[in-house]
Amino acid sequence: MHRAYVDESEPGGGRDHTAYVMAAAVVDDRHADPARDAVRAATPKRMRKLHWYEATDGQRLTWIGLLVHTAALVVVLYDGAPARAERRRRRCLERLVWGLERREVHVLVLESRGSARDSSDASMLESLRARGVGHTLRYEHVRGADEPLLGLADTACGAHLHGMIPAATPHTVIAVS
Repeated sequence: MHRAYVDESEPGGGRDHTAYVMAAAVVDDRHADPARDAVRAATPKRMRKLHWYEATDGQRLTWIGLLVHTAALVVVLYDGAPARAERRRRRCLERLVWGLERREVHVLVLESRGSARDSSDASMLESLRARGVGHTLRYEHVRGADEPLLGLADTACGAHLHGMIPAATPHTVIAVS
């Protein structure tokens, strides 16, 4: 079974209200434990989890190498009219769910952003199901520090924004506005 580990990034530190990036690192369950071990080994002791924007250039290059543990990457870019972060997130999440379902992903693992925002995600996902999108996907929210594979999605966001996803890494980019 494939699971998608999902994280997001707001380019410009959240000051650019026209951009948002969401990435899913799709990992086959059979390869998840070795991938977790590799991510843990690459995480500096000063960090609770891999976080692209806290990394040095050398660490980023090492982390990009971790993307070999993914079966695929799906990156969704919001590049549209100015909107609040939650609206941009919902637009990206909608396209991401559609794209993952077409790839026969069955579980979506989202980084927890606290109970209120997690509830907002759950409401969005249930709304999509009511419209016939994502009805085969189960989802869960997990703290970033508790699931190392979420770091692969964070790395995919950062690597995409910096044009650093290796050409050999299977990935799809979906634009939304």
